[in-house]
Amino acid sequence: MMTEKEIGLKVRELLDDMSVEEKIGQLIYVNGGRTGYEGEYIEHPYIEEFYAGTVANLTGTEWANKLQERVIAASPHKIPAILACDVIAGFRTIYPQPIAEACSFDPELMERDSELIGREALAAGMSMTYAPMLDIARDPRWGRIVEGAGEDPYLGSVAAAARVKGLNKSGIASCAKHYVAYGACEGGRDYDAALVSEIELRNTYLPPFKAAVEAGVDTVMPAFNDTLGIPMHCNKYLIEDVLRGEFGFKGATTSDYNAIHELINHGVAADRREATERAFDAGVDIDTGSLIYQEHLLEMYKEGKITMEQIDERCGRVLALKFKLGLFENHYYSPEVEAQTILCPEFKAQARLAASKSTVILKNEGKLLPLAKEEKLLVVGQLADDQDAPLGWWRCLGEAGDTTSLLTAMKEKSENIKHISGGNLIDGEPFDKEAIAKAAQDCDKIIAVVGEPSYISGEAHTKGNIVLPGNQTEFIEFLATLGKPLCMCVIAGRPLIIAKENELCDAVVYPWQFGTMGQGVADVLFGDVEPEGKLCVTFPYHIGQIPIYYNHVTTGRPYRGENVEMSKTVSSYATDFTCHYIDMPNDPLYCFGHGLTYTQFEVSTPRPVNDTFKLGESVEVDVDVANVGDRKGILTLQLYIHDVAAEVSRPVKELKHFEKVHLEAGEKKTLRISLDPKSFEYYHFDRTLHADPGEFLIWAAEDSAHGESAKFRLV
Repeated sequence: MMTEKEIGLKVRELLDDMSVEEKIGQLIYVNGGRTGYEGEYIEHPYIEEFYAGTVANLTGTEWANKLQERVIAASPHKIPAILACDVIAGFRTIYPQPIAEACSFDPELMERDSELIGREALAAGMSMTYAPMLDIARDPRWGRIVEGAGEDPYLGSVAAAARVKGLNKSGIASCAKHYVAYGACEGGRDYDAALVSEIELRNTYLPPFKAAVEAGVDTVMPAFNDTLGIPMHCNKYLIEDVLRGEFGFKGATTSDYNAIHELINHGVAADRREATERAFDAGVDIDTGSLIYQEHLLEMYKEGKITMEQIDERCGRVLALKFKLGLFENHYYSPEVEAQTILCPEFKAQARLAASKSTVILKNEGKLLPLAKEEKLLVVGQLADDQDAPLGWWRCLGEAGDTTSLLTAMKEKSENIKHISGGNLIDGEPFDKEAIAKAAQDCDKIIAVVGEPSYISGEAHTKGNIVLPGNQTEFIEFLATLGKPLCMCVIAGRPLIIAKENELCDAVVYPWQFGTMGQGVADVLFGDVEPEGKLCVTFPYHIGQIPIYYNHVTTGRPYRGENVEMSKTVSSYATDFTCHYIDMPNDPLYCFGHGLTYTQFEVSTPRPVNDTFKLGESVEVDVDVANVGDRKGILTLQLYIHDVAAEVSRPVKELKHFEKVHLEAGEKKTLRISLDPKSFEYYHFDRTLHADPGEFLIWAAEDSAHGESAKFRLV
C-alpha cells in the first residue's frame, strides 16, 4: 500500500497531464442500474462521453470486469472507475440491520461485521459502499431509523468508528452519511427539515461524524435535508468550515442521489446552473445522480467562475481514493474468488453470532425463557416461517431463499415444535381461532412471531402510527386467552408501540430484522448463547410521547416520577405544575440500555477514587459487580454522568462508557473504570469544546433508568 505522500505525488503527476474534461469526469457518478447476478449489462453513454469516475449498482465480477474494460478504454489516462453500491447490512450474506447490531453494544462485533461485509462486496467487484449511516435518530416513525445506531451520540460515535475501521480493513471505501441531522427530520418525515439549534447539532448529531473522520472514513455524503436553515448540499459552513476545517476531513464528499438538482426544490437555486454553482462552492465534490456537473462545470471554468486549482483539488481527492484502494493496479475481479466468497461459512457464522448478540429480551416473567428442547412448543404467526422479513429493506443482493427463518432455526434445535401460521395477519385477514386453540391444548408454551414485513421500514417509509400492522394485536389478545405461557418475538426495523401486547405476554423478545441467519436468534431463545442485547433506542409507551429519548435536557419543573391524576377543576392547587402528560405515563415502555439476561446481576454505586479531579485529567471510579443468579451471564455495564451546574442546560444523563463483563454464577468483581477527560466536554455557545468546573453525578447500571449516583467535582 502506498503512503499518503506517495499517493500525493502520483495524483499530482496525473493531474498535470489530464485535460479539464477528464478531471471533471472524475466528479461524475453514473447509475448503471442494479442487475444482480443475472441481467442485461447496461451500455451507459456517459462513461465514454464524460469519463465518469464513479459507476454504481452494477454488481458481480462479470459486470464489474466488463465495466472497467469500457471505462479504461475510454479514459486517455486509463483511470479505473469506483464501483459503488449501498452495502448497508451485508452484500449477499445479510447481517442484522444496523439498529439491531448497535443493540449488541459490541464495537468489536460491529468492526468484524463491517470487515466481512466489505470483503464479500469486494469479491463481487465493488470498491465502495455508501455506509455507514451515522444519523442519530429519536423518532421511530422515521423509516431510516433502521439504518443507524439509535439515539445516543456516544454509542453512535463508537459504532461509527468501529464500522469505518471494519470497512477500511476490508479493502473497499467507506462513506459516512448523512451529513448532518438527517435523523432529526421534522415529524419523522423522511427528507424534511431538521429544526435543531447549532448547540444541539454539535453535541448530538455531529459527534458520530467526527468519530468517523478520526477513524479514517474515506468519503462523506451530505444529507437531503436542510440544517440550520440551509440545505446540506449547499451548506458551506458545515461542509467546509466544520467538516474539513474543524474535523480535518481530507477525503471526497459525494452528493446523495439527485440532491444537487433538488436544491431547486429547496428554493435556494433558480435552475440547474445555480444549483451546480452553490453545491460546488459549498464543497460537494462528486455529483451523484443529478448529471448536473457534466452540464455546467466546464462552462463555469471557461467563464472563469471556477479555477483549475479548485477542479484539481476536487479531482485530486477522487484520484487519491482510487490510488489508496489500489484500483490502478487491481481493477479486475476473479469469478472463482467471488464464488468461494459469497455466502461462505465464515460470513454465515459471523452473521449468526451477530444475530444472537443483537437480540434483545425485553421481558421474561416466570422464566419462560430459555426454552427447553423437550418442551412442546406451538409457534404461531405468519412471520415465523417468513424468509423475507428478517432481511429488512437494506439487503443489497440478499435473497430470501438464503435465509433461515426463525421457525426453521427453532426446528433445528427441537423436534417438539408445531407451527400454525394464522394466515395473512399483516393484511388483516381472519385467523382460525379454533385450530389454534386446539393446537394449544397439547403445548407447553406458545411462541408468537409478529412484526413488520421487510418493506415497511427503510428510506421513504415514514409511518404515522407505528403499531403492529394488520390484526396482529387481536391475534396476541386471542393467544393470551388460551391459558398457556406466551412469548412474543417481534421482527421489525423500528421500535413499535407494543404496550398492549407487552402487558399480555409473559415474555417479549425483539430480534429486529436479524438477517440471513435465524439460527442466531434461536441460539438465544434456547439458551445455547447467553443473551446480551441492550436497546440502543427508547421504546415509546404511546405514540404521543414521540420523540422520546433518555438523554433529554433538564427542565426547571422536572417531573417528580409520580402518577398524576388530572384535575377536574380549574383550581391551581389541584394540578401538578411539572413537565408531564395528564393522559399517559411520562416514562417509556422500555428505556435506552434495557435488555434482560438469563441471570441476575448486582451493580454497586460507583466510588470515585477522589472527591475532586482536575480539569483535563481522567476520572477513575471503582464499581463492584456480581452475578447473583444461578447461571453464567454477560453484564453490559453502562456508566452515565450528569453535569449538575453547567454553562448550558445539559442532559439528565449521558452515556460515557460501557463494557462487557463475563461472570460465572456467584462470581464477583471490582472494576476500575477510567473516564477520559473528553467525556466531560461539550460544545458551548461560542463553539468551543471544553468541560465546566463543578459538581458531577455518575451512575453505574444495566440501563439508563436505574442505579444510584455518586458525586465528584472537577476543579
